[in-house]
Amino acid sequence: MTDKPVNTIGVRAGLSWRRVLLLGTAAAVAAFWFGMAGGQQPTAARSFTPERIAHFEAAGWRAYYDRNWLRVLGLMVQLNREQFGMSWPVAGLAALDVVRASLAFAPVDNDIPAATDHLARYYTRARESGAISGEPARLAELEMDYWVVHRRLANERKAAPDHAGDLTPMVDALAALHAALFDASPDVAHRSAEIRAQAAARVDRITGGYSDDAEADWKHIQVELDQAYQILKRLGSQ
Repeated sequence: MTDKPVNTIGVRAGLSWRRVLLLGTAAAVAAFWFGMAGGQQPTAARSFTPERIAHFEAAGWRAYYDRNWLRVLGLMVQLNREQFGMSWPVAGLAALDVVRASLAFAPVDNDIPAATDHLARYYTRARESGAISGEPARLAELEMDYWVVHRRLANERKAAPDHAGDLTPMVDALAALHAALFDASPDVAHRSAEIRAQAAARVDRITGGYSDDAEADWKHIQVELDQAYQILKRLGSQ
């Protein structure tokens, strides 16, 4: 990450749609040939390693706020393999769905319906891979609710003199998403959401320019995400 944090308010995407599509096509083709060559087999649903998911998500957040879309794409391919057990070609196409959703959502004058449609396609691929049972359109709506609430709260805390704020709306949005995505009980969904919301708040300190130690915060973010996914992983082993 650059020394100067990226301002999350009003940043526009750095790649054109055409270039992203070309990158995504190349990623899908490369994923296909890698898979045909005998690459690592996908993991089964709920057999993900929390530490790896935490690494991919934290690194993905960092790449997103740096507007490094190619890195976001590569990290999402790996996350899709690990979390949803997708094949290499499907993981590449699903990663492109997420990048396109992020590009639609990133600007101030964003296109939420388009971003939500891309997320619905993403969750459709996850469901077709056999990793989830939730309705893709509903999961996309819940994911977008979290994105919108996260941005609003981040802007409010950045503008506040003490950078404080109530994370409850973000916890609620994440809890709803976790319950639907992981078939989690309300208690499990809420406990994991609380920790993941704390990680998101650390990201906001970095991108908002008021973190005292950005590198230390990035390390804490990965630890907190690991803890959140550990809770959800234990759900799958019960």
